[in-house]
Amino acid sequence: MELLELGGPVVLVLIALSVVGLAIVLYKVLQYRAYSKGKQQQAEKALSHWVNGQAESALAALEGDKSPFSDLLRNGVSWLSDKSYGEDKIREELTRQGQQIVTRVNGLNSFIELIAYLSPMLGLLGTVLGMIDVFFSLANEGGGADTGVLAGGIWEALLTTAVGLTVAIPFAMIHAMLESRATNIRRNMEDQLTRLFTANLSAAN
Repeated sequence: MELLELGGPVVLVLIALSVVGLAIVLYKVLQYRAYSKGKQQQAEKALSHWVNGQAESALAALEGDKSPFSDLLRNGVSWLSDKSYGEDKIREELTRQGQQIVTRVNGLNSFIELIAYLSPMLGLLGTVLGMIDVFFSLANEGGGADTGVLAGGIWEALLTTAVGLTVAIPFAMIHAMLESRATNIRRNMEDQLTRLFTANLSAAN
């Protein structure tokens, strides 16, 4: 409460942004659990069966796993095993589904980036407003203001910049980690889809 009183509405906005940002980070952590290494290994195991020409074993390895990786591969194995579907249409549909997964994986990451970008700007705005108030008071005093009071006013004005940087730095790091994780998920999915069609092409030849 003392921090809010000293920093004013700008600090309140920064705190609100940090609370919303932490809620989004928690949601993203839970979301990325569906793309864990264990889920990827399950998909890799199914792909190994598919590469060896064992479509039924591949489907059995994916059975019961509702992760996006497994859903995508399950559809691919089922459709490619059914010769009534054209490979080009299957590729287009799996690409569309893959793009939807990538969109969900990247969702809300831009808001975390926005918090990291806006927080120091808001902190600087609070400092500028505080300095304006300090010098306005100094002007009204006719130049006879006490240096201790002046220093106290400047300290309070700089407080918002400190709060803004305190919010921005960890969210910038979190955004970098989320983006790295999203990139790895996308690359793994692209690799698995490539192996899916490459194995099918080899079997056809």
